[in-house]
Amino acid sequence: AVLIETSIGDIVIDLYTDERPKTSLNFLKLCKIKYYNYCLFHYVEKGFIAQTGDSKNTGGDSVWGIIQGEEFKHFEAEIIPRLKHKKLGTVSMVDNGSNCHASQFFLTLREDLEYLDGKHTVFGEVAE
Repeated sequence: AVLIETSIGDIVIDLYTDERPKTSLNFLKLCKIKYYNYCLFHYVEKGFIAQTGDSKNTGGDSVWGIIQGEEFKHFEAEIIPRLKHKKLGTVSMVDNGSNCHASQFFLTLREDLEYLDGKHTVFGEVAE
């Protein structure tokens, strides 16, 4: 589990490290350097999602982009095995439109958002 400190309270997230190893590694490394701490939830829609993870308002960076430079800003989405946006509190990476991810992620604010499946990579769930 990972603890993220936000301006509205702490969030504990359980990661699906076996199913999403690269996404989980990126997230864990960004957490370790406190990339997400007090990051603004810049998009919140009641009954849908709360999105965050863009601390510099640039679209976000993967840990590899921070270490290796702009050309490594994104990494390829992990879509197999297919995990679904079924539960309230599902944690998913935001897709950049090219089947790639950086640092932005969202929490689902209701159940059964399965129309997001195949577009965004589920990699965890809110535990607390």
